[in-house]
Amino acid sequence: MIRKTRSFRPSPALVIGCMALFLAMTGSALAIGKNSIRSAQIADATVRTVDLRDNAVKSIKVADASLTAEDLGTDSVNADEIARDAVASSEVADQSLTADDLGPNSVGSSELQAGAVRASELGPIIQVSNSTGIAAGANGGVSVQCPAGTTVISGGAQPANFGVEMTSSLRSGNGWLYQAKNTNGNASSLTVFAYCLS
Repeated sequence: MIRKTRSFRPSPALVIGCMALFLAMTGSALAIGKNSIRSAQIADATVRTVDLRDNAVKSIKVADASLTAEDLGTDSVNADEIARDAVASSEVADQSLTADDLGPNSVGSSELQAGAVRASELGPIIQVSNSTGIAAGANGGVSVQCPAGTTVISGGAQPANFGVEMTSSLRSGNGWLYQAKNTNGNASSLTVFAYCLS
């Protein structure tokens, strides 16, 4: 007896169902070739900070003049990151610097405009004095020093009476020195003054 064999052809629905079952059981990972994903395959605004490896973005990847102050964190730029002479006066906001921003002796007379410093911007002036006796016919001298934290700016002297002749009156250290000869027939005294800027 001859038996006929019927051929079985799966329907499209069966094929799709089997594929779906296979993918569900094995996962849907696909092999992605190296460097196969480029900028065109990435949707705008989908890459976040957490997606970037530490130190992945370096200065060579940043376009010149593309960063502004708003892109920098507070205190993120120190003196070490700024090239020497890179900041000029035109890049500093008016009245933004205080004495705390300046290094010791960083401002000299050449950095000041004529008339830029007025008396109201200086500290008070303190006068200090000292006296000593001088015998008749003798030479003598007396000096005085300004207090710590002040600087001598001028000075002067005065004898107690006429006949005492000044030989010198000049700055000495951070103070003033007065020297004289007593040509008077009587003993006298010398007084020296120093004017100190706080």
